[in-house]
Amino acid sequence: MTTQEFLIELKRLDVQIWMDGDRIRSSAPPAILTVERRAELAARRPEIESLLKAARAARSGSIVPIEPGGRLKSFYAVPGHNGDVFCFVRLARSLAPQVPFFGLQPPGLEPATKPVARVEDLAAHFVRELVQHQPEGPYQLGGYCLGGLTAFEMARQLRAMGREVSALVLFGTMSPPALRPFTRAQAALTEWTKDRVRGLRTFAGASGRERLAKLAEKVRVAGTAGSAAKTDEFTIRRLDVEAATLEAAHAYRPEPFDGRISLFLANEASTRTLDQPLAWADYAKGGLDVFYGPPGCDGDSMLKDDSASVFGSALMLRLQSSPCCAHGVPA
Repeated sequence: MTTQEFLIELKRLDVQIWMDGDRIRSSAPPAILTVERRAELAARRPEIESLLKAARAARSGSIVPIEPGGRLKSFYAVPGHNGDVFCFVRLARSLAPQVPFFGLQPPGLEPATKPVARVEDLAAHFVRELVQHQPEGPYQLGGYCLGGLTAFEMARQLRAMGREVSALVLFGTMSPPALRPFTRAQAALTEWTKDRVRGLRTFAGASGRERLAKLAEKVRVAGTAGSAAKTDEFTIRRLDVEAATLEAAHAYRPEPFDGRISLFLANEASTRTLDQPLAWADYAKGGLDVFYGPPGCDGDSMLKDDSASVFGSALMLRLQSSPCCAHGVPA
């Protein structure tokens, strides 16, 4: 369940959440805010705060301000397969107040928008909004999980336009060869799904017909959940975005990027999985540098809590050493 879906569930239960200055306030009917729900609220507090601030800023388009203030060039990040930009909240806060941090939310999550089914098209959509938001480079990009493919394609398209990309950071992103049908067939016969994002990887290893059947069942369940059917519209849209993202990833056949790639992996053991992350070296003409997370980190937790701070420190070092950070820019 994403943070947006958690808030939708609370709204259905008549729980009101709002910002009072810089503090989060809530009200609820008696007995609704159970110990478990209060604990969930506390655990999700950073994401809820960022979500409410973004809503209060009345944002439009795909660029979502996570931590918009800072004197250095902005960092733009593409989320994983479910489009949840608020997965970056803890990472963004580890860079504050120096680096402005923006999430790139894919079309399809907002009403009256449709998911984009090709990596190239989604990257082009983001690039148009990015150039409008920040007319001058250099640009600093990142992507988590499958979102790294889109960030990579954005970097290629920006370079094709003659624009500078000073940083491209992939967080736990499987390499393009890992998404080829033969590799996915191998993956379906191993126990690699016991690592991170089990549902995503099982889904990615299934045939096209099986993937559509699984999504159809998820949508059917979400759409027939009794009194929750109306508020579950967001969940249905998210499932559509997931389907489009996965299909796009399987069809993506990129050419190399003429710059350098920084690959952030949860642990060293992930280099020996069928995700083949080190194969990104073949797609980085400017070289590949690899950074591993702290002990106990896995792909699902790398952007959470203490792990996010470790990756944030490593990211800051790379951004400070990039050409765009040799001098400050107005906040």
